[in-house]
Amino acid sequence: MAIDNFTEVFNMVCIAKKLHDMDKYELVENSFYDTLEYDTYFESMYNLIGNLFEYHDCNYYESQYVDVQIFSDPVIVDFYVLAGKYGRRNNIKDENNPYIKAAENEAHDNLYISHCLGWRLVGHTEPKRPYHSRLGLFISQECGCLDLGVLAYALIEIYEWFSDKCVELSNILGEDASGQLIMDIGAMAA
Repeated sequence: MAIDNFTEVFNMVCIAKKLHDMDKYELVENSFYDTLEYDTYFESMYNLIGNLFEYHDCNYYESQYVDVQIFSDPVIVDFYVLAGKYGRRNNIKDENNPYIKAAENEAHDNLYISHCLGWRLVGHTEPKRPYHSRLGLFISQECGCLDLGVLAYALIEIYEWFSDKCVELSNILGEDASGQLIMDIGAMAA
């Protein structure tokens, strides 16, 4: 027995569940259509991809058949700032920083899903402008074998990883997520 659009329905349910668990279900409400058809699935995934990160820019280069998408978010920017502080505190250069290397590995593990997808992660431990740290995707439109649902799920995983690592680094550095030092209650009493 075959079910029409089973893969698409399953992808949407998995993505909705993941976003619900991350307290980001409003992305589903703002990105998904009420009906599921072959065309609306891809439009819903494309909408979600564009809404997942706070900053998103997309340009299509017709001469190369390449869609270039740039993503950034405070969780990415904050991660690199915190990773830089961790490195300076422990006298580790950025190129040897285990957190920065882990970010590259996380992006690679999640985005190694199709031969028509390339990516680049650019992180700045001392950003000079908003959204300076970012993730770039290069999607070849010639073969058309990239499932946007799989890409959306991979980007959600990356977003969640950055968010979790910001909390971890904040705890290690004794800072809250905004970079303010957490005051030691014992030191305040003295």
